[in-house]
Amino acid sequence: MSELPRGWAEVELRDVVLPLENCDPTKDGELRFRYVDIGSINNKSFSIENPKSLLGREAPSRARRRIRRGDVLFSTVRTYLKNIALVPEDLDGEVTSTGIAVLRPSDAVLSGFLFAMVRSEGFIRPLSLKQDGTLYPAITDNDLLNHQIALPPQAEQKRIVAKLDALNAKSARACTELARIETLVSRYKQAVLSKAFSGELGRKELGELVARIKAGKNLRCEERPPHPNEKGVVKVSAVTWGEFRADQSKTLPPDFEPDKDTRIKSGDFLFSRANTIELVGAVVIVADAPNNLYLSDKILRLEFSEPVDAWLLWYLRSPMGREALMNISSGNQLSMRNIGQKSLLSLSIPYAHAELRNEIVRRIESAFAKVDRLASEAKRALELVGRLDEAILAKAFRGELVPQNENDEPASSLLGKIEQARISQPTKTKRNAPKRQGKVPDMARTIVDTLVQAKDWLSAQELFERCGVRDGSSTEDVEKLYRQLLELERQEKVEIEEVVDPSTGAKQGDRVRLRK
Repeated sequence: MSELPRGWAEVELRDVVLPLENCDPTKDGELRFRYVDIGSINNKSFSIENPKSLLGREAPSRARRRIRRGDVLFSTVRTYLKNIALVPEDLDGEVTSTGIAVLRPSDAVLSGFLFAMVRSEGFIRPLSLKQDGTLYPAITDNDLLNHQIALPPQAEQKRIVAKLDALNAKSARACTELARIETLVSRYKQAVLSKAFSGELGRKELGELVARIKAGKNLRCEERPPHPNEKGVVKVSAVTWGEFRADQSKTLPPDFEPDKDTRIKSGDFLFSRANTIELVGAVVIVADAPNNLYLSDKILRLEFSEPVDAWLLWYLRSPMGREALMNISSGNQLSMRNIGQKSLLSLSIPYAHAELRNEIVRRIESAFAKVDRLASEAKRALELVGRLDEAILAKAFRGELVPQNENDEPASSLLGKIEQARISQPTKTKRNAPKRQGKVPDMARTIVDTLVQAKDWLSAQELFERCGVRDGSSTEDVEKLYRQLLELERQEKVEIEEVVDPSTGAKQGDRVRLRK
């Protein structure tokens, strides 16, 4: 650690926190308590949200740590160790998980100072290097408690906390307003599209405008994008982000020669005939295509008898267009829907003469360009606020945020008080956690069996529900299933993809299927 400011002391974290207060809620099976697990901590706002209300007999085996007002909770089992929160008064005396370190400040450190310090990158970054475990990276309590920190005089801690509170209040207001812009942009775009196609327009069946539909083959492929000297086919996810994604592709067998007419070219109008109910019918116009990607059986190329590409693109992304596509889609599962070519060609679409179509498209694209610039600026501003917050924390823990006072009692003089506090509150003997009863279900087998039955993509939420993990399930069950899912992905037994709203680009979740 570099040279410390006047009156500061270099100590280990264990020197300024009190011993754990262990508990066992199962001893009173009918006593109701609130349980703060990892999922209860919002790692954006650093606050506790929706702790579970449980009876003692319902307590998970990890519910063994008592929390008090002013304790700092620090997750030891998250990749970025950002699940951090300050215990409020209404949770005084409740319970948290053994996967969360409870940092209870001694007389030497203020709760607010400790809370701010453990949120800083300067504190978290070196700890992240100590994480152990492939599937579930974690640090130990000892890793955390052995971590060295710089402790200011208590009077200076008070000045630092007051300054941070004032600055954080301003940045929090800024972040709240900036975060709202993404939602407002999405609503604005939908409103623009609704208005664009709600005027007095004629109607035509799509088949009157389509000169030809071309599709590729369904083949067993290698689940990776092709190298430049290889050929590949696009996945349905190549058209779900609002723009063509060449990286969402897989490699064709080397002995298969695809139809040259199915090669994707710049300017192609692509249509996803099969996908989840949220994404079936997603459309893109290819801006820049490599020369080695081909259509799959689920991605169609529509060729038109007149220039209606942009007009149709925006209509099919509008609320009316999406509703029309839902009405002609078929399938027994909400997770995978299909639109047949006959149904597609019979789709009734709004139509106008070329001059009016071009003007409406121009206005849509002009409005979207303006609002996208606004959203981009808001995103950059949000990132800058985050960097500013971190810069302020770094400055605080270098002793540069507030003026120092040579009359402050040095931190070193408090070390005796810390030692005295430890003597007066000896560490309690740790009790053995009760053993689990019954056989642990084979989550991996359950996941595979569920995906075999589904035959195709399932949303992550639906997969979890079919595996028995629903609203109200314990965080332990959720994490167990999630870890098994990641392990199956690592073993290349399942495929996980993001689901994105084709009209706004906003992430809607994930979906899963067996690798083919």
